[in-house]
Amino acid sequence: MVLSLLESHEKDPYRYGRIYLDFFNLNGIPFSITPDPEFFFLADAHRYVIEKIHYGIQSRMGFMLLSGEVGTGKTTLCRILLDQLQKSARSVYLINPSLSGKELIASILDDLGVSWPVRSTKKDLIDHLNRFLLNQEHSQPVVIIIDDAQTMPIATLEDLRLLSNLETDKHKLLQMLLVGQPELLVKLDRPELRQLKQRITVSCFLNFLSVEEVRGYIERRLFIAGNQGQVRFSPKVIRLIHKRSGGIPRMINKIGDMALTAAYASGSYIVEIPHLRAAVSELIESQSVRNTDDRWFKKNLRFWWWFAIGIALCALMALKWYHPAEARSGQLIQKIEVAYQLASLYPNITIVGRDLENHHELAQ
Repeated sequence: MVLSLLESHEKDPYRYGRIYLDFFNLNGIPFSITPDPEFFFLADAHRYVIEKIHYGIQSRMGFMLLSGEVGTGKTTLCRILLDQLQKSARSVYLINPSLSGKELIASILDDLGVSWPVRSTKKDLIDHLNRFLLNQEHSQPVVIIIDDAQTMPIATLEDLRLLSNLETDKHKLLQMLLVGQPELLVKLDRPELRQLKQRITVSCFLNFLSVEEVRGYIERRLFIAGNQGQVRFSPKVIRLIHKRSGGIPRMINKIGDMALTAAYASGSYIVEIPHLRAAVSELIESQSVRNTDDRWFKKNLRFWWWFAIGIALCALMALKWYHPAEARSGQLIQKIEVAYQLASLYPNITIVGRDLENHHELAQ
């Protein structure tokens, strides 16, 4: 579908990034999967997380944790926090934490503008950081946000625990926010990390969007992109988008982007069910599910073939031996009793089917 649209588009399809922008009179891409704070939608879950983290920073609580499934908007939330902390804190944002403990501390010092000798040991780096924090004690808090923290080596997470020892008698000198997927929680449950886990004083989970929040999310992003009512998603489509996406913002963006493309292809300013179906069919997630189902069915085809044959044979046997008219009149029950009597009188004789009628009187 997408290739044919590109070939038929008279203008440069890459001038604005999406081929439907001119048609819908939009000035930006409403459903890009790139984290953009301008398009941020403040759902109840996001508001709760932001307020809780701000409280932890202002109270100088030390270690904090934010977890959430893939695509729920953790990175966007981190950037919102960084924007809000610009005037009230010294902040560091690390997006590649797959480092050793020494490399991680060195990165923190670099972002804070603290110089250190090239041949410094890990202890030397911690001492440099401690001196800097003591100088900042009565001014702005120092906040370290580590994104994708689930990728951090165990040894590096243990080194983070050492940074929690940087404190005064009153409060923690360093405010550390670990942000990651649920795998981070599993990693923190390891016995060797129990000391770090005990130091986490604020813990948040970023939940999925509800149906009403999905509606607000879509409307918000369309509005920021320049929509003044010229394009809209039907209520039924919004409900189905919530169902197909599971309330995950990244999946909503992927479906919404392809649905707008399908609506453009049909010349419609309203995104309807057929456009949604076309969008979902383009998703790699849907293709993966179909491929998995096909492989499973082909793998078990022989089993289902023999299962069907067995059901058919059972049905034939039931039709052969069971007569509804006889069952209603009680004759079938009588024939069963006759069969038992004949079997006791003539053990060497095999009697089947309607032969019971011929031996009825003999049994009596």
